[in-house]
Amino acid sequence: MDNNAFDGMNFADIPKIDLSYATDMVYSIQSQIEEDGRRTRRMAEEAYNNRQKMQKAIEQTAVNTGETNIQLQKVVENQNAYIDILKEQLSIHKKQLELDEQQLMILRNIFASEEDGVAVEKEIMKLIQEQIDASHPLWEYIKDKGGDVAVAGVTAGIPVIYSAIKVYFLSKGIQLP
Repeated sequence: MDNNAFDGMNFADIPKIDLSYATDMVYSIQSQIEEDGRRTRRMAEEAYNNRQKMQKAIEQTAVNTGETNIQLQKVVENQNAYIDILKEQLSIHKKQLELDEQQLMILRNIFASEEDGVAVEKEIMKLIQEQIDASHPLWEYIKDKGGDVAVAGVTAGIPVIYSAIKVYFLSKGIQLP
């Protein structure tokens, strides 16, 4: 084409094209793209912040779980120690029960028959007589009496008779308080 071909043309006859619509559309699309970009950045930022919060929450949960595990371990250790103490107490109670049963068996054997009861009364009276002398107020009453005196004396709370009974039982392996 020859450059001179346009020289003779009348441009006034060419209808003018209205490009304002196209320009508005381009600005509108560009504006929409920018808005979408801002929205995408906000969503990405929110997602990032949420991941950061979630990571912190997971870390805090791990710390709390560790502390809870330590506390639970201490509770378990304390319970185990308490169980050991209870086992020791049970063992002591079993031994005491065995001792009490042995002493009960001795008492049953001592008082199994009337003849044995009379022998016990005589032995207790002998122990009482060994603990007091002729100047004691009970001497006259006890020196010729039998077991009825011991029973009456115990009910009246006479320490000498209780002491004699205590010594007698101790000689048989029974410890009175």
